[in-house]
Amino acid sequence: MRDAALVSYPKPGVKVMSNRGVAGIDGTVSTAVGAALAYEEGRTIALMGDLTFLHDASGLLVGTPEPRPRDLTIVVANDDGGGIFELLEQGDPQYAGVFERVFGTPHGMDLAALCAAYRVPHSRVDLHGLAIALADVTSPAGGIRVVEVTTDRAGLRELHAAVRSQL
Repeated sequence: MRDAALVSYPKPGVKVMSNRGVAGIDGTVSTAVGAALAYEEGRTIALMGDLTFLHDASGLLVGTPEPRPRDLTIVVANDDGGGIFELLEQGDPQYAGVFERVFGTPHGMDLAALCAAYRVPHSRVDLHGLAIALADVTSPAGGIRVVEVTTDRAGLRELHAAVRSQL
């Protein structure tokens, strides 16, 4: 995600992968499952936005006889739409009148219900609860869990500009 690319720093012992750079959406859940299967010795954490998650939610379906990841946590930043587009040209305030309908793409989806349909444990946290959820290293039954972080798109463009000005 662009947010992670903006503020993250390399850390020894942590391998970072992305799907088609930081702008990938196709197959991102499936890629996370595959990465977790390949990295059997440790924990895998996948960070993605809500539209990316919804676009490939069927990647949560792992057939009964198929291998499952031992420990995969999918963190979904849910701002109810395409907050990332606010960072691009079309997110300029001059286009505010049409932005929400065309690019904001609010979906109103219940990610807990979606995860339940795939029999994948789900929890919803705020930003403060994310650290607590990630500190829990207990592998869920089946090896996959989804942590949904509720976020707000308001002010995202300004926040990114402020962070970039400090770099």
